[in-house]
Amino acid sequence: MQTVNFVERFIIYIEDHIRENIDYDEVLLDMSVEPKSFITIFSSLVGFSPYEYQMRRKMTEIAYELEAGHRRLIDISKQYGFHDIEQFKKTYREAFGISPYETEKYFQTLDLTERISFEVVPVERPKYRSTEQHVEGFRIIGAVRRFSVDHYSTLMKYDFLSYLEDNHVLEELLKYNDGHIKGIILLERYIGGKMELMIGVSSLSPAPFEETYTESGDYVIFESEGDPEIVSEDIYRYIFRRWRFKEDRELNCSYSMELIKSRGLFFSEDSKVQVWQRLSD
Repeated sequence: MQTVNFVERFIIYIEDHIRENIDYDEVLLDMSVEPKSFITIFSSLVGFSPYEYQMRRKMTEIAYELEAGHRRLIDISKQYGFHDIEQFKKTYREAFGISPYETEKYFQTLDLTERISFEVVPVERPKYRSTEQHVEGFRIIGAVRRFSVDHYSTLMKYDFLSYLEDNHVLEELLKYNDGHIKGIILLERYIGGKMELMIGVSSLSPAPFEETYTESGDYVIFESEGDPEIVSEDIYRYIFRRWRFKEDRELNCSYSMELIKSRGLFFSEDSKVQVWQRLSD
């Protein structure tokens, strides 16, 4: 339960600094916590990345203040770190779908995020099929994007996947998928102060894409079917809320890997989805 306790303490940290621009990378490194590991676990337990959670909570608190109607909009926005009023109005509309001035009228319909609470529930019956196997390191070729840790969210991962699919890059990558792992691989790592996302395939052939190599090790592989954006996130929640505590296993979360197999579009109910989680040495 140590991991859960740390996440709870970090939620308290966010709540205490809700109005500030938190440098999550710096805070986690000061705590001697590897950012990729923490963001994976936090997102799985809470349902949002630390940045997303802070923004949702910030918008919720602003909505409460606007509904109360005791202070001017410009004063509220400045208190919560928005010094450009037009940018604040845009952010508020993106969060709730309305103008800040319409808050009182539509307050009861707003998708507010209260301070998070969650329950870790060990279960006897596994929700997802899983196998353990030793996997030797292998080469991945693909397209890479790097993101700031402070603003990274899982939504960016699937936006990138969708972009590559729409522009036929996935189709081109699959032509080089001659390694022993078949399908599209999503590999997330923390490198050089950035979150690195590679989307590619296992390949042995020369190809006009970036390349990297995975680490050899023992993995637990969880498998299901459905829309990858929905299924993979539910698998991660299952791993960190249930499986991990039932099995009492330590995981190496410094990187994570997903494998998607599909006969057609990758964002479909027919996709086969695997989450590969490496066991700690």
